[in-house]
Amino acid sequence: MGSIKLVDMCKRFGKKCVLDGISFETSRNGAIGYLGPNGAGKTTTFKILLGLLRPTSGTAYINGADVRKDRKSALLSVGSIVESPEGQRGQSAQEAIEMAGAYKGLNKRETAVQIEKYKSLLKLPDLSMKIDELSKGLKQRVSLVMALIAEPDVLILDEPTEGLDPAERIRFMQLINNIKKDRLILISSHIIPEIKEVCDSIILINEGKIIDSGTITELQRKYGSLEKMYMKMVG
Repeated sequence: MGSIKLVDMCKRFGKKCVLDGISFETSRNGAIGYLGPNGAGKTTTFKILLGLLRPTSGTAYINGADVRKDRKSALLSVGSIVESPEGQRGQSAQEAIEMAGAYKGLNKRETAVQIEKYKSLLKLPDLSMKIDELSKGLKQRVSLVMALIAEPDVLILDEPTEGLDPAERIRFMQLINNIKKDRLILISSHIIPEIKEVCDSIILINEGKIIDSGTITELQRKYGSLEKMYMKMVG
């Protein structure tokens, strides 16, 4: 079981404050929605969690390890889709997945076993196809296999359905529902129906601050509906 903890996280770009004292903690399997409008600070939060950005102040922990001080240990059992990898130019889907497996310490046989496991579940394309030949939806499926290849305890997904057509969005959400019981998934979105479909609880963020959090049932009871909650948050 994975865990994520942020303590008083702040991030500034020059004079602009993108994150303003973000703190939250979760340590249970299931999907948690990180819900907020575009520009709320969702991607910045995720990049700090993955060690891709250094915070101005504050501390991020994954599975008890300080991301800034011990990034290798913190990310040892983490998979992510933050900026969907397109692969090297001309690289096949197979090569991209094998590279992800090698990066996580898997040998070719172990990677092949994982590919077979997820081939049916994720309805993968012909893996000999070049990454740049795939549709956005198929690229996202390949990206998800790359994220899951080493069976991480924690999965961090930043707007994973962005750019997908409605059918692909539905398929992707079904996939998340299929795998969430075995890991902690933190998924950002500004699309309320998606969050309602897959998430067990929600963290609301706007203008770099946590506005509220709770289970979907708790928040719907408090605000009447998630839609009313969201509109109240964004004004």
